[in-house]
Amino acid sequence: MALGSIVWNPMSSRADALEEYQVKAAFLYHFASFVNWPSSTFNRTNGHFHLCIIGNDPFGKILDSTLRDKKIHEHAIDIHRNPSKASLRQCHLLYVTALRSSQLSRLRNQFDNTSMLTVGENDLFIQHGGMITFFMDNQKVRFAINPDAINKTALKVSSKLLRLAKIVSP
Repeated sequence: MALGSIVWNPMSSRADALEEYQVKAAFLYHFASFVNWPSSTFNRTNGHFHLCIIGNDPFGKILDSTLRDKKIHEHAIDIHRNPSKASLRQCHLLYVTALRSSQLSRLRNQFDNTSMLTVGENDLFIQHGGMITFFMDNQKVRFAINPDAINKTALKVSSKLLRLAKIVSP
């Protein structure tokens, strides 16, 4: 499935949140597929790709079922919910749920210049150094990318992903 074809189109209000997070789970997989990490980052994770969630997990079983049996660049995916501070350094993709701006600033300061892709859903996420954030546009899940934050890392983002995003520089 092409990244550009993933949109959220609600059919009923009861299913809205479920469908939104199904789309976001698919986006997370595609984000990771369109980013290259330095090979050394996989040495500390036994060759696995670590997707970590900080905060209340809005996905539930959706993320696990969406990513089951999938790989990121030939690396098996491990999902870690609210990992310890020490384990956070092993995350390749860090999904940050709605946190206060002071918490976002602390996270940014902790992970500046690391090879960790940060994705959030808070309106302030990009302004506080986040790399990718979700937003709703005409009942569709969209995303914005902060290339300035990504350029501080060793991550290489595909131009295909950048073309699909709203580009923002805080």
